[in-house]
Amino acid sequence: MLGTVGVAPAANEVRQTIVPDVHGGNLDTPLLGPGATLYLGVNVPGALLALGDGHARQGDGEVCGVAVEVAMDVTVVVDVIKGVATGTPRLETDDQLVSLGAARPLEDAFRISQDDLVRHVASLTGLDLLDAYQLVSQTTSARAGNVVDPQYVMSAGIDKRYLPGTIAYGGVHERLRNG
Repeated sequence: MLGTVGVAPAANEVRQTIVPDVHGGNLDTPLLGPGATLYLGVNVPGALLALGDGHARQGDGEVCGVAVEVAMDVTVVVDVIKGVATGTPRLETDDQLVSLGAARPLEDAFRISQDDLVRHVASLTGLDLLDAYQLVSQTTSARAGNVVDPQYVMSAGIDKRYLPGTIAYGGVHERLRNG
């Protein structure tokens, strides 16, 4: 997996890649492995995508500050989805839709990921926000990504089996996986 994937932050802000936030960065989530699709908002012309921090293995949280760090040859496909805003990083795998929250303290990262997933599920399904909140509350897995850097990362993931017939981002994940 890649520990770090991100674009330039908004407003000409300068950040070290080790600081995860809404632009991506050192997310350090094992969910960002082969076949995963990461959705990031574009904040500056050209996006300025950065990749790195190869991990052969990492547990949830990367608690001691290092995974099994390795050099990697990586193949990525980059696509721009015009007219779609993503306020926080989102992931899609073959089985799940995932929202990532980056903040400190850890509870805030958790809340950001859960809130974004509720809103994402509501927009995809047409469910009322409170109904989406209940669905997410009853079906979501929460995993710690990065808990050692200046911001922590939590993920909220819902299995697609609970969202029959929904297609996120116009089917980009499926197109890239089958493409």
